[in-house]
Amino acid sequence: MRLFLLPISTRRALIYCQYLHQKPTTKLSLVQKTINKVPETWAKWETAESGWKKALTRYGNEGLRRIPYQEWALKSFPPLNDELQAEELSNNQKFDVVFPENIVQKEDVPKIMRRLAGERKQLHWKRFIWSLIGLPFTIPFGLIPVLPNIPFFYLAFRCYSHWRALKGSDHLDFLVDSRLFRPVSTPPMESIYSTPPNFSKSFTFVTRSQVLEGVDPEESMLLQPGAHKLVAKNLEVPELAAEVERAVRQVKQSLQRQIEQERQQIGAREKQNDSTRK
Repeated sequence: MRLFLLPISTRRALIYCQYLHQKPTTKLSLVQKTINKVPETWAKWETAESGWKKALTRYGNEGLRRIPYQEWALKSFPPLNDELQAEELSNNQKFDVVFPENIVQKEDVPKIMRRLAGERKQLHWKRFIWSLIGLPFTIPFGLIPVLPNIPFFYLAFRCYSHWRALKGSDHLDFLVDSRLFRPVSTPPMESIYSTPPNFSKSFTFVTRSQVLEGVDPEESMLLQPGAHKLVAKNLEVPELAAEVERAVRQVKQSLQRQIEQERQQIGAREKQNDSTRK
């Protein structure tokens, strides 16, 4: 197992787990068989020229693009269970956390890992529970002929996705608590950030008190669209490209919304000031 910690902006980072040695299983559970069957079925539906299958996959893919990159990242960790926990403790093996030391200070790595593990845990737990509660109410939709029970499958997917994110955050927490990690900065990782922007050349570990007091530094992008190709090439982890592309797109959109909101607030204040003078 190897972890990758990549700053996306000066305040947000992506963590990804490359699980190198998965144990082969001779007998798959019904749940796992269903999960393995989904991509194959989805790919067939995408080839449909028209009809509800084509429409479903189009809207479904758009919905998948909106799932937060943090959720996808946590799902990259193998779900923590007693067997895996005992195995990692008994081996006492420290897993590499590959990060860019020219952007992130080494002593901040465990702090960032801890934050990424815990900042969305409560949200995933709440949404897991609500998805689970909603599943029985979707059963009547299965009585409709021809069409599949789309609400049921959607809630089932979201329920499973939030559960995986929860177990992934537990695994990341466990690695930090047990200190089963070793921060490692490599030239290929550092070269991704070899030309830092003029406004800042480092990832800033922002505390909650700084945000509340309004003294936190301005957030700006460290990776730009297209950087996922360089990441995949330099780190030789092709599956990481999609994660980085998603994270960059979502963080950039978030910053653009913040800028637009600030402009609207400034405009509203200026109008209010003008009306007061009159």
